[in-house]
Amino acid sequence: MANDPKQMLSELIRLMGFEGKVDQFQTEEGLLLHIECSEGGRLIGKQGQTLSHLQFLLNRMLRKQHPEAPHVIVDVCRYRERARDLLIKHTQEQADRVRRWGDPIHLEPLSPYERRVIHRFFASDPEIETVSEAGDEMGRKQITLQLRKK
Repeated sequence: MANDPKQMLSELIRLMGFEGKVDQFQTEEGLLLHIECSEGGRLIGKQGQTLSHLQFLLNRMLRKQHPEAPHVIVDVCRYRERARDLLIKHTQEQADRVRRWGDPIHLEPLSPYERRVIHRFFASDPEIETVSEAGDEMGRKQITLQLRKK
């Protein structure tokens, strides 16, 4: 299998029995590999689990070859993009409640990717700070939204 993330992912999905096109983009979050295929739902899986496992596998393979390889995000039919937008919208609503009432709010357990999205989104917010707390056995941790200390 090749060293190129795009070629590796193309080969992985081919070996899984899917036909699709992989496009590569550089984003502020890192390298994004986007898969377009007719069976996107099957590649995404229930609640994005198959997609998450595929991304995990690709990143493990890349790091096995190059320990310093950057993290790669895999998306199918814009699933992660839509999920990210919904996550941010929901978290903004919770942050508005924190601003209004002043009480911290604990979000549901989130994956490492989801936590990165939230922490980056609120990094420049002058009022809200995000704190990750203890996680579960699957590496999912809660984020607490709270007012920044002045």
